Amino acid sequence: MLIKLYFFITGTTIGSFLTLCFDRSQTHQSIIWPRSHCSNCQTTLKLFDLIPIVSYCLLNGKCRFCHQKFSPTSCLIELALGTLYLQLADRSTSLLELSSKLVVVTLLVYLSLVDLKTTSVNGMWIGLLGLTGIIEQFTPINLLLFSLLVLSLFTRFQFSNIIKGLGEADFELTLVFGILLTIQAIPKIIWLASGLCLIFKFCFPYFHKRKTPFIPYLVFGYLMMIF
Repeated sequence: MLIKLYFFITGTTIGSFLTLCFDRSQTHQSIIWPRSHCSNCQTTLKLFDLIPIVSYCLLNGKCRFCHQKFSPTSCLIELALGTLYLQLADRSTSLLELSSKLVVVTLLVYLSLVDLKTTSVNGMWIGLLGLTGIIEQFTPINLLLFSLLVLSLFTRFQFSNIIKGLGEADFELTLVFGILLTIQAIPKIIWLASGLCLIFKFCFPYFHKRKTPFIPYLVFGYLMMIF
């Protein structure tokens, strides 16, 4: 029980850190300084204000000082990553496997957050995911997929010009999923991602008036395949 609690708390803490990294990157601030503060009143937040999930719920999603409402994004990321860490800890059979999956899931959640907020993803993170996968499973098929990934990341060649419907980052991420799982898993992941995207477009049309961030849906498809 204590081990499960440890992984859940670790996941929520890293989730909180990921949202901080994203927010600071948008304002070109250091992730170290200044200390966490309210973006409205600039008051430095105390430890009580920064407990993942708990603080958001106890403070009703508002700043304790100026009562400005906070976005629920951070709380949702904390909850999602805490739950994923807990599931991975239960299902992994070795420390090496667990460590690899924790890195992969953490990067995927961060990519989802970035794509959801900006619809623009740094290919370096996708390349790191691919490198993690090929180190773990070095096979001829994975080497081919990784070569295609490198071609897409470091040249002007755009696969999205050939395969319509997916953005370049989306296509690169599907290559990574082929490396992490199998090439046969790619169509299933795209099918799951497309299905969820259609459901959200139908139920929440307001949120899809701008360019659709497809990476979160692809990540959902991948998670459905591994759990």
